[in-house]
Amino acid sequence: MPPSNRRKQAPPPLGEARQSQVLQMYGPGAMVDLPDYAVLIGGLDFWNDRGCDPIHEPRLLRLAQQATGAARVELRTPPKEVDPLKNISGSIKALRFPEWSVVQKKIPDRQAFEVNCRARLLVHYNDGCIKNWKKYQDQDGEHQLVPVRFVMACPHGHLSDIRWRDFCFRQFDCKNTEHLYLLEAGTGNDFTQIFVQSESGVTRKLADALIPETRALGTCQGKTPWLGRDSRDSEQCRTDGKPTLSRLLVRSATNAYFSETISVISLPEEAGGLAKRVTELKDELEVIKAEAQIGMALKYNRQLKSAFEGIEPAALWQAIESQRQGPTGEVSQPKDEELRMLVGPMDGVSSCAEDSPFDATVWTRGDPPPWFQKAIKRVLLVRRLREVQALVGFTRFTARTSSLGGLPIDTTKSNARAPLANDLRWLPASENKGEGIFIEFDPATIKEWASSDAVMSRAAQFSKAFENEWLKSRGLDTEQFPFPGAPYILLHSLSHLLITEMALECGYGSSSIRERIYANSEIGYGILLLTSTSGSEGTLGGLVDAGKRIVPYLERAFERGQLCSNDPFCSEHDPNHEFDIRPTHGAACHGCELIAETSCEQRNEFLDRALVSRTVSVVDDADDPSFWSFINPEAH
Repeated sequence: MPPSNRRKQAPPPLGEARQSQVLQMYGPGAMVDLPDYAVLIGGLDFWNDRGCDPIHEPRLLRLAQQATGAARVELRTPPKEVDPLKNISGSIKALRFPEWSVVQKKIPDRQAFEVNCRARLLVHYNDGCIKNWKKYQDQDGEHQLVPVRFVMACPHGHLSDIRWRDFCFRQFDCKNTEHLYLLEAGTGNDFTQIFVQSESGVTRKLADALIPETRALGTCQGKTPWLGRDSRDSEQCRTDGKPTLSRLLVRSATNAYFSETISVISLPEEAGGLAKRVTELKDELEVIKAEAQIGMALKYNRQLKSAFEGIEPAALWQAIESQRQGPTGEVSQPKDEELRMLVGPMDGVSSCAEDSPFDATVWTRGDPPPWFQKAIKRVLLVRRLREVQALVGFTRFTARTSSLGGLPIDTTKSNARAPLANDLRWLPASENKGEGIFIEFDPATIKEWASSDAVMSRAAQFSKAFENEWLKSRGLDTEQFPFPGAPYILLHSLSHLLITEMALECGYGSSSIRERIYANSEIGYGILLLTSTSGSEGTLGGLVDAGKRIVPYLERAFERGQLCSNDPFCSEHDPNHEFDIRPTHGAACHGCELIAETSCEQRNEFLDRALVSRTVSVVDDADDPSFWSFINPEAH
């Protein structure tokens, strides 16, 4: 038979993920357990970018360029399936990790420090592993392999296998070739009951790796296996000027991967027009090298002709050059620009046109209660908004911090951002469309409340804990991250209570509603509650309808803040408590204020319902710092 002309089909994917999951959980450097493998998501160099559509958002692009230091980088969607019939698809390549596994073979128990333990053989993939690391073969046949769940890493994102022989024999570059065993005396969750033992009986507790003074895992080697199996940084990994010590990490732990993303709400003047079309068709426009070639390109390319017909060649060429050079100009706090739009007039900003990224109307109520008139300046029902989010890096053990205005903060000395690629040319981004409610608070009322003695005293408690504990633990100072202030903590705490209340009726779960808190004394104060979905032209309207009932929702939120199931312990919590170290929590716990971290812009920090409502710990009216008592003295 003659050879077939059919194209060889690509192997089926081992898993699928939504775009938002790629940005949050499955980005480069993330460890993932698949049914038959444990893998490490490869860097962007390993991603097949066919089907990665360009995203036009100049503000976000400027922020991403500043954060990564890459002058020529663009925003694209993660790979997606393009055309399975033509065998054209995007893909994300993952690398096998870790290289050590335990053998699922029944063997006799072994003794460790006179304790009887279950034993499993600990092997490297070169030690008799067959069938693509799935099986281990010995004289008794083939046995299933399970990747070992312990690796070592550092806060800067570096990652590698534990050097198990070095660890067991307490000797770096150990040449001993004895069999190793992983022993477990308990349920497997207590490190003091997990041991590594050699064939000859040399034993060491895994808990030794948790004690920094033992230096059991040695210093970080700067390995970046998601960029290539033998990839590592050229310079020694250092923290605060000293060599970084490697730390024990459980692959499936919640602190194994913290993605760092930047997000902005699209401003209307940036979402449409010539610049957006040039970005979307940049690949088609690559053939144009000079203004004189524009006419010929449009003549023979129907797609370009349809998009740019009627545009002056000079204007189009200027837009093409601007796109190729990248955005320029000062990078301001993204939330400040959004707040100016939200508190400004809607005429000329909001539009019900199909391609408009922002459509909002001012909600009015005929006879609002006095407290509402005093506290709330305006409520916007946002029928349509566009949020764009980009992944710029990741860390392990501790998440990096962004300013309250939305800009990333440089914490390179203590918590450097891990690279996404060897050659960074683009960043994964997602475009989400949805709806929301914006509640604008009266600035004069907020400032008058914040200047009261009770509020200033409460803020001083927070400020002391903030400077003594929170900043030091992150290697920051007050210049990099100033104290948020009582107005921000008030709005943030009220936002959490409001999300909990609205989720009961609006049709969205509390984890689906997200917040953006705006607290700028020069521009204004407000809470934006939103829900958005990638690839959607909007949502079901549940939040907008809930906004029409904002008065009872706010009343119930203020009432919810008065009592917690953990009172009086919750309401009496001091941010400066010697033993209960929660420097950014006042009266806040899982019973009242804490919500899903996917909904909170500050990972459930800077919360205190005592600033929202009068709690059970308040005895004297003069000591009550709550905003609810300030705007509605008859509330209690």
